[in-house]
Amino acid sequence: MPDFVVLIWFSFRSTIIGLALAVVWRLARGRKGRLPAGLTAVATVAATSLALACLIYLNAAIGFPLLRPPLSEHLPLWVFEMRVLWALGIGILAVALLAIPIGAHTPRGHASLTRRTPFSFGHRWWFAGITTIVGTIVTVSILAGLASEPDEDGLWRNYTVDAGSSISFGTRIYGWYYSVPALILLAALIAVTIIVLWLIARPSLSTDHDDDVRMRHLRTWNILAIASGTLLIHLGSIFTSLSNTAMLRGGAAIGESGWGSWTTPFAAMQPALLYVGLGIAALGYALWFGVLLSAVFMRRTSTGTGTGTGTGTVRS
Repeated sequence: MPDFVVLIWFSFRSTIIGLALAVVWRLARGRKGRLPAGLTAVATVAATSLALACLIYLNAAIGFPLLRPPLSEHLPLWVFEMRVLWALGIGILAVALLAIPIGAHTPRGHASLTRRTPFSFGHRWWFAGITTIVGTIVTVSILAGLASEPDEDGLWRNYTVDAGSSISFGTRIYGWYYSVPALILLAALIAVTIIVLWLIARPSLSTDHDDDVRMRHLRTWNILAIASGTLLIHLGSIFTSLSNTAMLRGGAAIGESGWGSWTTPFAAMQPALLYVGLGIAALGYALWFGVLLSAVFMRRTSTGTGTGTGTGTVRS
């Protein structure tokens, strides 16, 4: 039993830490940031639950063969090789689902002369944070891609340490084979996020101006939190992959009685890459769980349309 617990911990430590951080953050905030009961809260629970369940299951299926779906052995090998992309694909789906409800049917107030954009209902530091994460992913992806070489199949995913005298050692690295599809999905995630934010900001404000603005503010935060969490989980997987590359060790006989050993130039960074990757992924999961908890422990509304769009009087 203790061995099984240790196995669970090492397989899901980022997820477990992320859940713990989200619970602590939710307890510290109390009722702040909770969504009102209604369609928005239901859609948020569905989107985040689906995203978490899918990613946790897919990761579990890698370490626990008994959990793999039927006929999984017939799936192409690249499906498992590209697991670094899973978070991005699932995150795109989750962000798209958070667009529900689209254009809620609520009484509209006077038209506002202020031009609304996808960035109208969020703080600048929210967008600055997600921009920083995107910049980090692009930078690390390019550097890893430049370090990669084509393998025997011509795929840019090999990293070679040249030990001289026709001796070399190689292993896998997060090269262009992985990073190019990931960057395409990254662009798709950004596009979907902007579109969903625009769908939230576009409708005219309701008669209850303050409550409507507050609701759009909450929805904008949840969407950016899911998108940021997706990017952090992906970035964490990149660092974890690079830590595995840094573990490369090789040795060869030199002369009649000598022996030489070689490592990667960034071998000393292996522990840091591993723990930074796990920590970044934990923050990503914390954002996902935080959004889920904000919708699960929703606030009740005493009147309104029941869509959770902020048209009723909220009891706090």
